[in-house]
Amino acid sequence: MAATTAKQQPFFALWGIPFVLVGLYFIFGRFIYKKRRKLRTVYGLTDRRAIVYVGDKSVSDSPVNGMPTKVDRSKDGRHVSVTFGSQGMVVTFGMGMYQNTGMDFFSLGQGVAFFDVPDRDGLLRALDQATVG
Repeated sequence: MAATTAKQQPFFALWGIPFVLVGLYFIFGRFIYKKRRKLRTVYGLTDRRAIVYVGDKSVSDSPVNGMPTKVDRSKDGRHVSVTFGSQGMVVTFGMGMYQNTGMDFFSLGQGVAFFDVPDRDGLLRALDQATVG
């Protein structure tokens, strides 16, 4: 005797579809999302503010002077990421670990950050001028 009948199988198939779609996003989709977001993101750094513009959806900024700044270099040394401001409780409870992974919606209270900038020397030089000036 089968555990399910023919009438119940369509329900279980429909019930499983959202789980399969979420799994596919975690495996593949987040990389596609991250790449598309990276292509639409523009970073700006003035002597007073760090600005992140993502397509026509959002603009976020942060003061540069007097703010803690975290600089991360990639393992191969070709890219640099800079986070402006205090991460506080976000990092303490592990929510900041999803930044720049394609699963950013898990990062509550995400601050202003420049991710994977290929001109690392230019960014670090501009950052030094902004914080000193």
